[in-house]
Amino acid sequence: MGEGVLQSSSKGWRDHCVVTSPSPWRFASSRTPTPKQVVFADNLKRDNLQSMLGGIDKVDLVVGIGSGVVTDAAKFIAKAKNAKLLQVPSTASNNACFTRFAWTFENGARIPEREIPAPVEIIIDAELVDSAPARMNRAGAAEILCSHTALFDWRCGRDAGLDVQWDEDILQLTLGELADLENYAPDIARNSRDAFIKILEVGAKFAKGFTTHPKARFNGGSEHILAWGLEAAGNRVIHGEAVTLGILLMSHIQGNDPEKAAGVVRAAKMAYKPEEMGVTWDDVERVVLNLPEAAKLVPWYTVLNEFEKRGAEGKKDLAERYKAAKAFVLNLDS
Repeated sequence: MGEGVLQSSSKGWRDHCVVTSPSPWRFASSRTPTPKQVVFADNLKRDNLQSMLGGIDKVDLVVGIGSGVVTDAAKFIAKAKNAKLLQVPSTASNNACFTRFAWTFENGARIPEREIPAPVEIIIDAELVDSAPARMNRAGAAEILCSHTALFDWRCGRDAGLDVQWDEDILQLTLGELADLENYAPDIARNSRDAFIKILEVGAKFAKGFTTHPKARFNGGSEHILAWGLEAAGNRVIHGEAVTLGILLMSHIQGNDPEKAAGVVRAAKMAYKPEEMGVTWDDVERVVLNLPEAAKLVPWYTVLNEFEKRGAEGKKDLAERYKAAKAFVLNLDS
């Protein structure tokens, strides 16, 4: 991790394929050994990923150089080709390089590709991250702040008597990172390179828990289910921005100190408005009111399951809470 590490760390790459997108590849191509193949990934549709596989020779190493889509495409390809995986995140906008599954899509449905090989290395080049649009890097703070709502959901599962791998050490680690985020949120707003790198460092800290406690929803819950709906409703929605709106709405719906979450969003200047993402409030409402059904499709328990269990009364309650949550978000700039 640091400036110039991509060039120094890549010297031993051999028999490798690079999965990337145009912008990060412009940075990386002159700093890394010539790959056997370069594949540009622009979506995660399963039929597109399968088509890409047909054009990729057998390689020893798959290197992902890019952000979320590229990262997940590299995971999918490495698994399919039985190759080693190495990740080079180009932004702090998401934590995909630290997770052990890849999101794919088929007929509009989000399908996780599991049992992804653990990366042999994750290279964080500060200059590469700093070259990304600041808006994308600021959005990455949502992958820490989402624990504000996720911890609430994790407790819901525990209190419902489910096996959620509750762990006090992970809880305290997460609470500590949330508290620390409040301290450097103004640095994120100032587009500090060090703050953006810190976002990725927190992702690395959380990565161990993702592996050892896969049922523990300490860093992803109902706010992510909402965000995925917004991503489906829009066109190239920045993941962290959808998560940010999800945090604001779900923390209010949960009755979970939404003012505290909003304080971090303001301090870090994180984008959250639907119009900034290319979606409308009508889209948001449709997504929110469908959340109890959407929650049935994920293998973990959140407050959304509690609305679903209450049937029509739960739907009515959710709709009323959403109206209040929307008013709260609209008033944040007043």
